[in-house]
Amino acid sequence: MRAVRQHAYGEPLAVEEVPDPVAGDGEELVEVAYGAVNPLDVWIGAGAVAVAGPLPRTPGCEGVGRTADGRRVGFRGAGLGLVRDGAWAERVAVPADALAAIPDGCDDRDAAALGIPGVTALDCLDLAEVGDGSTVLVLGASGGVSTIALQLARTRGARVIAQTTSPNRVGQVSRYADDVVVAEADTLEEAVREVAPDGVDAILDPLAGPFAAPCVRLLAAKGTLVLYGASAGPEFAFGPQEMYRKNARVVGYSGLPVAPAATARSMEALYALVAAGTLEAVIADELPLEEANDAVARIRENRAGGKLLLRP
Repeated sequence: MRAVRQHAYGEPLAVEEVPDPVAGDGEELVEVAYGAVNPLDVWIGAGAVAVAGPLPRTPGCEGVGRTADGRRVGFRGAGLGLVRDGAWAERVAVPADALAAIPDGCDDRDAAALGIPGVTALDCLDLAEVGDGSTVLVLGASGGVSTIALQLARTRGARVIAQTTSPNRVGQVSRYADDVVVAEADTLEEAVREVAPDGVDAILDPLAGPFAAPCVRLLAAKGTLVLYGASAGPEFAFGPQEMYRKNARVVGYSGLPVAPAATARSMEALYALVAAGTLEAVIADELPLEEANDAVARIRENRAGGKLLLRP
């Protein structure tokens, strides 16, 4: 079968003929319809994820396809693309507890776009206890996680404020937000307070770096800042009094420690929302396996414009 292969960190990927995978105990063989491309795949490929297994390896932490008995399934995590061969291939062996059933009304493309970003958005909103009447600020609002988080927050009855640094992306994110602010880190607090003078109850932040300090200042009493990325910088600082005087929280989130079965249940909940017409995936492009390097470059250079899918 054909598969994308990585032989060394930081080097270009290659599409090669490799033996078909063999499903072991507790696994199922999946004929891949789409392998999704995520920032996590790019970090793994750069050697930035310390727990990654030996090379060569097929990348791809998530995808969708069909099992041998014809069931449509999505899958993510369970070491795929990290410590075992992943989804950027014609076929992949997947632990059975990582398989999520795709219902009628949710097509394969939408399902393929919802694994890592959808579950991340769902879990971050739960961590922040976002519910009816909450005011939520979502940073990097045109990103994959953020676009889904905006929609999910609104289904919970929250007021949603979206932040972007690009005026060109206002139209894209305004569909899902009550207010959109265009701001860099040094203008973020002023811009948000123009629409939310008393601050916000929750913030979802994939940026960190210089954005963290104004975010902490923007938290209302008992507010929560959820950090799930650091694309603007790996270090940040803020005054501790800005937290403890408000009984505020700063918490981190990563999907890597989440059990595959729990992730599969979350994915099925997201698929159900798509089938019901209350959630949509923003898919920028689908590419053949041979264009995997281009997909990685688009993610790395922040020019994806939505979800990228690889088609075997």
